[in-house]
Amino acid sequence: MKKEAKKKAIEHIGLGIAKIVNNYSEYALLINACDLAAKRYADKKDTSHLSTTQNIPYELRLDNEIEVRYSNENLVKTYKEEVLNKVLENYLIASISVVDGILEDLYEILLKYNEPELSDEDIGRRVNSSWRNDSLLNYLIHPDGANLKEPKGFNMKYRETFLRYYELRIIRHAIIHTSSVITETDYSRLEKFAEETVDERKNIALVNSPLINKNKKINLSINSILSIRQYLDRFLMYFYKSVAQEEEE
Repeated sequence: MKKEAKKKAIEHIGLGIAKIVNNYSEYALLINACDLAAKRYADKKDTSHLSTTQNIPYELRLDNEIEVRYSNENLVKTYKEEVLNKVLENYLIASISVVDGILEDLYEILLKYNEPELSDEDIGRRVNSSWRNDSLLNYLIHPDGANLKEPKGFNMKYRETFLRYYELRIIRHAIIHTSSVITETDYSRLEKFAEETVDERKNIALVNSPLINKNKKINLSINSILSIRQYLDRFLMYFYKSVAQEEEE
């Protein structure tokens, strides 16, 4: 690998790992805020209600504004369940978007140095197609591409590391587009990814995890979020070590 490409790639992935850490820290504060708010309203003795719209300036109100009011009892339940779940969902959405960006930018770095004859438009088109037909993965491992190798100390091929990430992209899609329910098509893809996983690690395939219930509904918990955080850190570290071990040209 060209020296400058290796330097930029390692630096970029390192910054990406830091983004994952910072992203969780911000959402950890939101999780803590949900807990504190639930306890506060559980301890309140008066019967006051909270309105989500009463402090909106008149000029910024909707033409058909509807006031939503919560009792203390409603607030305790809402903070513990609906609001907390929304925080967990948004953490997953943001985290996968961050990693998407990190990998797409890595792809761009490698293309610029490995194929200097490509125009910016050509590179842009290829980066925009990163997730179609395994384009990014294939480029990283193909002899005519980046030709990256499994990092020493990791007993997992590139393809398998991407299977877990593809699964999380499906989870994100379901949260955003189908009310956190996995479509039949995407569930079949999850089953396929599980089949492609080596026997000793089939238990970590998401289709076999508590993250998805029998109705194909996504059930996030703080523990599942912590597992995703850990996986994303290790996923990016896999790339970091893979690039770091490359010999410089």
